[in-house]
Amino acid sequence: MRKGKWLLGAVGLGIAVWCASWIWDYFDHTSVAHLAIQYWLKALGSGVYEYHAKTGRWPAAIDDLAETSLPVTFPLWRETAKNVVFLWRKDLKDDSKDNGGVLLAYYNAGLFAKLGRVWVCWGDLRTEYMLERDLRARIGEVPGPSH
Repeated sequence: MRKGKWLLGAVGLGIAVWCASWIWDYFDHTSVAHLAIQYWLKALGSGVYEYHAKTGRWPAAIDDLAETSLPVTFPLWRETAKNVVFLWRKDLKDDSKDNGGVLLAYYNAGLFAKLGRVWVCWGDLRTEYMLERDLRARIGEVPGPSH
């Protein structure tokens, strides 16, 4: 019986440590998961401006970003973009610094998003961890969000 209790205790402790590490990651915005999402959003947001600088048009679909340096600088960009909702804005100013209040995209995948918070990328390429309800209120201010 002692061996069974010890094994049960070890399994319980393992589960508790796993849960604690996940909870830590959820609240620690400097964890690898959070930093990766922020990097992805900034890279994809930069691709939006690069496409505009190259073509004079704002991108309207994921395939447009293939004409940028993303395939070289961020080889997994297309796979990552599947988890990002782009708003495909046409009312952006040429300089990203002038678009601070404009929402470009948000990461809508994974457990973090399912728990009610998402990472968003603003027009000036800042990222912010936002409650989904606040995001929905912001999206209601812009016409036609699409993937």
